[in-house]
This record gives sequence, C-alpha cells and structure tokens, in this order.
Amino acid sequence: MKTKDSQFSPDFLTAELQSRGLLYLAGPLPAPPVSQLKEEVLLAELARQQDARLRSALIPLFLQQPHFAGVLPIALNQLNPKEQMTLKTYYTAAVILQDEFERALREYIPNWHPLPDLYSTELGVKQKVDIATRLRQLSDFHTQLTGLTINWPGTYRHAAESLIHRLQQEVRWAA
Repeated sequence: MKTKDSQFSPDFLTAELQSRGLLYLAGPLPAPPVSQLKEEVLLAELARQQDARLRSALIPLFLQQPHFAGVLPIALNQLNPKEQMTLKTYYTAAVILQDEFERALREYIPNWHPLPDLYSTELGVKQKVDIATRLRQLSDFHTQLTGLTINWPGTYRHAAESLIHRLQQEVRWAA
C-alpha cells in the first residue's frame, strides 16, 4: 500500500479526464488528449488529490463511466487507509446519486448501467431509506473522515448536476 502525494499535476489529471470524455472541469481541448493512465491509477490519483474539485470529479466519472467500479479494488490497494475511505466515500455518493439522476443518465449516456453498492454498509449508510437521508448519512461519515463541516450533500449533488448539464449541452451542440 502506497502513502504518497499525487505525482501528477491537476492539469494532467484534468486532461486524463477529458481523454475519457469527461469534460467536467473544463471545456473541450482543441485536440483531445490521449489517455496515459490506467483506470485504477486515475482513480487513486484523484482520491489523493489536494484539489477538492479534482476529488469531486470522481462522482461524474463513476456516473458517466460505471465500468470504473470494476477497478476499485486495484485502486484501493494503491492508497493509504484515509485515501481509501475518500475513494469509497465519493464512489458511494455516485451510487446514491445515480438513483436521483437515473433518467438523465440513461438518456445521455450510451450503455449506462447502475453502479453496484459496494461500501454503503461500511460507511454507515442505510440502503432502504430515501436519497436525502442516505446523502446525510454519507455526509456525516465524510465530516468525520475530513474534520470539515461543509455541505457535503450539496457538493455531491453539484458534481452530478454539472455532469448532467454538460451532457445536455453536448447534445445541444451536436444538434
């Protein structure tokens, strides 16, 4: 298990996200970059980022490309325990938000499929309650993890809503 700071700059990671079609943090580049990182390395690097916007990009990444869930175990092995919890937290936020935004995700993402709920129980999130309650429970865990009392549910939703807005724009631009 590694315990290091990210070796990649925020600009490099933003380009990596764009190479995978996720234009969450910036507009399209003049020429799409070529992906250089394995999926599990990208997940690990985003989880250990100091930049909160890059960490929050995990949510739209999982929502737009749910196949990334398959490399979570490999990514987790590259992280220290706190970073592992960060990755699990953002993944679980995406799992919860997919229920809220399922209609739009199905409409705008070809071959979309739901993310499996892997970590809710471990993070203290009950599965058979409404979305708002689940987000609050996850927020409580995230506050304990970081020591930051911020509007975590709003942060999670903003990431998902930004993705949906961007996907809607892309459809309009293509028309």
